[in-house]
Amino acid sequence: MERLERLEAIEEIRNLKARYYRLMDTKQWEELRSVFTSDMKVLTPDGKVYAEGGDTYAGSLRNSLEKAVSCHQNLGGEVEILDEENARAIWAMQDVIEWEDRHPQFGWKSILGRGHYHETYRKEGGAWRIATLTLTRLRLDTEMPEGEEQQ
Repeated sequence: MERLERLEAIEEIRNLKARYYRLMDTKQWEELRSVFTSDMKVLTPDGKVYAEGGDTYAGSLRNSLEKAVSCHQNLGGEVEILDEENARAIWAMQDVIEWEDRHPQFGWKSILGRGHYHETYRKEGGAWRIATLTLTRLRLDTEMPEGEEQQ
């Protein structure tokens, strides 16, 4: 891959990541599916499959964030183009999420998280898409609803 093509691919991936955050925070669930490959996987930090398929993951995000105000910030990334159709990146991130009532699974009222997304990308249909995604947290501050304690 020529230098200019490599730089164009890096910029396309940076834009893809920005689109992922924007679509998630603005709750554009149908459009969010388009940033993932058809067979994408979300992995836990220890490598186990948490969700498989863009539809499944977008649905999981919808269930978690539909009744929340979320703000995800990309704090920079290291993008490596492996070949014409594959790449990987590590993105520093921070998220602030406040639920109307509480998180449907964990019961939090709000969180402030910091960490990294570890992702792989594949070109599909002529566009870069997220193939695998792992979120590792360096810190997660949680707040429970008033009068409740963390379990």
